[in-house]
Amino acid sequence: MSEKGRRKAAAVLKRRRARLAFRLPDAEHLLRGSLVKRYKKCGRMGCHCADDIGHGPAYYLSVTLAPGKTRSYYVPPQLKSRVSRYLRNHRKLRELVKEITELNQELLAQGVLDDD
Repeated sequence: MSEKGRRKAAAVLKRRRARLAFRLPDAEHLLRGSLVKRYKKCGRMGCHCADDIGHGPAYYLSVTLAPGKTRSYYVPPQLKSRVSRYLRNHRKLRELVKEITELNQELLAQGVLDDD
């Protein structure tokens, strides 16, 4: 590929990288983990939950801290949609960072990785 062709290809990659970076979610609106729905049985005699699926649903954010170690946080009903959005933002961030990293690797392979 000619020098002009390489510069043009690099410019295309840089524009693509800039578009991806523009789509990155706000770093203040991120949560990692899973939203878990739970139903609990109260154990009272005659309660409907004994023969049904239980009381609930109640929502919890479950976060893996280390292999075999998780932490759960109660999510009040009024925060469920916000927590869901923050979780989606985290997934989107990971996907976009992966794509940006791959573009940077291509730029590096072309010898044009720079901060312009």
